[in-house]
Amino acid sequence: MKAKRIGLFLAGCLWIVSGCALGPERNSGPDQDRLGAIEIKINDLVLDHVSCIDGDKTDWKYFTVPSDTKIKLTFAFDQPQAGGMVVLRKATGEEMYRLKALPNSRREQVFDAVPGHYYLEIFCEAFQSEYTIEVSIPN
Repeated sequence: MKAKRIGLFLAGCLWIVSGCALGPERNSGPDQDRLGAIEIKINDLVLDHVSCIDGDKTDWKYFTVPSDTKIKLTFAFDQPQAGGMVVLRKATGEEMYRLKALPNSRREQVFDAVPGHYYLEIFCEAFQSEYTIEVSIPN
């Protein structure tokens, strides 16, 4: 009887561990990390989706700045309860700005850019949401 309880206990532990191993990116594509970032063009509007529920919590995008200029990053999450966040990073991975989505509004960040790649780490903290993001050169 004791061996049976130990066996059930071990089976339960294995089930819990295997479930945790699936993780928040279990259904994510190659853009789940910086190495798989998808290129976005300056002045293009990007529509995408992140979901803690479905296992696609994080998207990575990158854009290329050809010369010294100001860049404007604009984004919005459709569902504010998702706790949407966009982190702007240099090509080295260093965080430049961390911008939390606000309910019923879009966020903007203008910065001085030098030539090179910049990365956007886009994720939700709960639930799921569609989002829009645009990188542009302000007038």
